[in-house]
Amino acid sequence: MKLRSSILLLALSNRITSNNALVPNSPESPQILSLTTNVCSSQGRTDKCEVELDVPASCIDTATDTSTCPVVFFFHGAGGTNDWFSRTSGVHDANVIGVYPQGEDGWNTGPKSSNICGWDDFDCTDDPDEGAFIASIITEVKALGAIGNVYLIGNSNGAALSMRLASNAGDQLPIKGMVTKVTQLLASPSRSGPGELNDNQPRAGGPPVSILNIMGTSDMVIPYIGGGSSVFGDDVDFQLMSALESMMTWSSHNGCSKSPEIIDGIVYSTISDSNGQATLYKYGGCPEGVILEHYALLGAGHSFGRGAALDEVEIDYDLAYKFITRVEAGSGGGGGGGGSPTPAPSVGSTRGCADDPDWNGKFNEAHTCEYVGENPLQRCQWENANGVLASDACEEACGECDGNETDSPTDSPDGCVDDPDWRGKFNDAHTCEYVGEEPIQRCQWEDTNGVLASDACEEACGECDGNE
Repeated sequence: MKLRSSILLLALSNRITSNNALVPNSPESPQILSLTTNVCSSQGRTDKCEVELDVPASCIDTATDTSTCPVVFFFHGAGGTNDWFSRTSGVHDANVIGVYPQGEDGWNTGPKSSNICGWDDFDCTDDPDEGAFIASIITEVKALGAIGNVYLIGNSNGAALSMRLASNAGDQLPIKGMVTKVTQLLASPSRSGPGELNDNQPRAGGPPVSILNIMGTSDMVIPYIGGGSSVFGDDVDFQLMSALESMMTWSSHNGCSKSPEIIDGIVYSTISDSNGQATLYKYGGCPEGVILEHYALLGAGHSFGRGAALDEVEIDYDLAYKFITRVEAGSGGGGGGGGSPTPAPSVGSTRGCADDPDWNGKFNEAHTCEYVGENPLQRCQWENANGVLASDACEEACGECDGNETDSPTDSPDGCVDDPDWRGKFNDAHTCEYVGEEPIQRCQWEDTNGVLASDACEEACGECDGNE
């Protein structure tokens, strides 16, 4: 564990235990949460483990010793350290609570030479279980009285961890949003590493997560176009989605539009070069309060350069805080456009299969089953205020009715069938049949020729008309 010379830091940390309450600290003098809690006793942690807690006085409600300020985790990259965040994060100016964990020679999000177990040994008890580690920190911080929304900021390997945590968002990992640099989602494997919070793609039925993702189009370490990477030790089981495939996956999970607004001409500047360009992808139609945005920095590599900024707003961390402020304010995606929805085509309901006329999405009363039926691929995973999924309540709209179809794809009307030769570009096992097991997430995948599953796998993706 790192040595700390300041007695004040230890005193502040001890105050947390003795008062069991949230206390502030001075700028650049974070509290050491790992000295006063058991967070570093989590699986796979060594004496390198440390968790710093940075609490601005402005965030404390002195009457209750609690805080509703956003709680922001900062994750370093592979081989990095948490030493710098207390000096660079700016949480005291931004009025957010900072949490700075130290990883074990980086974060266990893929093959690591220091791991004892294989990546597919989910019952392993020797290697770091990152999901359980971060979940335990969130539990401790909330117990102290920091009850604000949880956000993640990560770079490279730290962004990979953020993607992993957000993919497993839920009760144990109540992630509201994240800002990630130079990393996208994995296309495969679907799970890796020990424990239960180890899905590599967003869990079906999980909550929406607001995302600001920033990547360089000429990154040679984490390729913008996806595929393999040297960071995985050339393990071919680990394949990245392309940056835009990753965003499309999040768009589908969040219930946003599949067609982003594309804004060219964003000024990308650094201390040494003020003439760079970036493109912004804004995904609309999201549930109220959810924001989904991606910046492609044209020609940028794995490092964006000192003082990197977009339209004169520094990425670290002014842009990140502006994003968090927008999410906290409930702005952004919205619940879809105005006007009356066009009635969706209905499928046969001869077996009592019908849409619930009283169901509507929890963010907008206009999001009825009829509205869901206009875009079932994205909207059937939405839920109402009671947690009832559209796929359960809107059986007709979501194509859950049996109708009069036969089991044979050759009997589909109008020649609507799955292409038996189509395969996802990262895995030959990703056939149309595989896509059909989870169409909401997988129908936007493409093959090596750029053909979308939604086009090649018409039956699996619910694109056939049936016998209506």
